[in-house]
Order: sequence, then C-alpha cells, then structure tokens
Amino acid sequence: MSGMPLPPGEPAPQADALRDEVAQLHEAVRSQRDIGVAIGLVSARFGCSTDQAWRTMLRVSQDSNTKVRTVARVLVATHDGTADAEDREVLQSIVHHLPASGWPEGRPPRG
Repeated sequence: MSGMPLPPGEPAPQADALRDEVAQLHEAVRSQRDIGVAIGLVSARFGCSTDQAWRTMLRVSQDSNTKVRTVARVLVATHDGTADAEDREVLQSIVHHLPASGWPEGRPPRG
C-alpha cells in the first residue's frame, strides 16, 4: 500500500486487505468531516474561535472518555436531527462536559 512494487516472488496483496484499507480511509474521511463540522457548530453555539472550539471538543473527549470522532459525530447528528437512540445516550454522557449553556437537543428525529 506504499505504492512500491513488490519484489519478485512476493504474493500480491489480498483483495480483502485492500477493501479493508479503503473502508478505513472512507471512515477517516467521514470522521474528519464530522470533526470539522462539529468545530464550526461548537464555535457558533458558544461564540468562540475555532481553536477554542477544538480545545473544547478535546476536553469533552478526555473528560468523558469518548473519542473525539464520536463526540463530533454525536454533535453533528444532534444538530441535523439524525441522532439515533445510541447518539442521544452518548449526548447525555457528554453534555455536562460542555460549557454551561449545554447543547440543544437538535431537530426532532426524521421518520
């Protein structure tokens, strides 16, 4: 996956390994997108800079023992109204780690 040619006699990478790598890359792109959107949402919600919003998300992540990508995904899903029961449960576990004004519940679920 480094782009280097394989030495003669080496087996070609398995298709499953390549599919796994592609799936991991897709997940990384989704996570980065969610993190960027969540930074913007936190910045707008709490009237702070994007750097302060990032630090807030890091603190929430550390204080709640929740991965940053999960914090971001839940905040975005809540804002979009797409949060499921698991997202709402995570939100309840992290909301008290956010600044005092908390986080809005978002739009009602679609459906």
